[in-house]
Amino acid sequence: MKIKEALSILTKTLKESNIATYSIDALIILKESTQKDDVFCLTNPDYELSKDESDKLNRLLEKRVKKYPIAYIQNSKEFYGFEFYIDENVLIPRQETELLIEETLNVAKEFKNPKIIDVGTGSGCIAITLSKLLNIKITASDISKKALDTAKINAEKLQADVEFIEADTLLFLKEKVNIIVSNPPYIDENEYKNLQEDVKFEPKKALICKNGTQIIEKLINQAKDLCRYLIIEIGYDQEEFVKTYKSLLYLKKDFAGLPRVAVFRFG
Repeated sequence: MKIKEALSILTKTLKESNIATYSIDALIILKESTQKDDVFCLTNPDYELSKDESDKLNRLLEKRVKKYPIAYIQNSKEFYGFEFYIDENVLIPRQETELLIEETLNVAKEFKNPKIIDVGTGSGCIAITLSKLLNIKITASDISKKALDTAKINAEKLQADVEFIEADTLLFLKEKVNIIVSNPPYIDENEYKNLQEDVKFEPKKALICKNGTQIIEKLINQAKDLCRYLIIEIGYDQEEFVKTYKSLLYLKKDFAGLPRVAVFRFG
């Protein structure tokens, strides 16, 4: 099978499978299968795929047809201008989570050398991005050792100064810091059933908690004695819940106009 035939098959199959990004995904799968770059794949239509390359292409196509995320196929996702290694042990970084970075940068201006904790770091995208942009050491925690292993790969790859700790929420923290930032699980169990199929390939523990607000509530209660600011990503329907806290400073809306980031100030 030649590249031009492979691209045709990939594009047709993905389109028929209702993959919205079928054209881009077809090229990504071809690149991953052949380990060639965009330029090669688009300028060498008569390149003959080897058996191993064809077999890999078919395996990846089968996965994508089942809505397996393209970020896991290419083990990569861009976040705030940095390229992160991504695998099934971590959530795929999303554009709306970049709002956490923006609000943390705004708040951090208040401090000369801010002490920042990232809770539930996953791929490390928040902690690493903040460390790079602020040129400071960040402490990042996660309950999952496998997620931390992925985050460490990213910290090394991007040469970021991040200390990783395996811990549940803020139970490890013994002294006050300036800012705590977190993208916690905030989807309730019933809502999870209605999510898009590709999301269900991501680690469940990083997505859901019993009622959607359980971990957010836990973080607020823990953080009030441990930091000046708490910056949390929330679900689109959790505005009224966070507004019940007098410590809520403001809400930031995402690109769809939905409440996405809650900023709390204590003391």
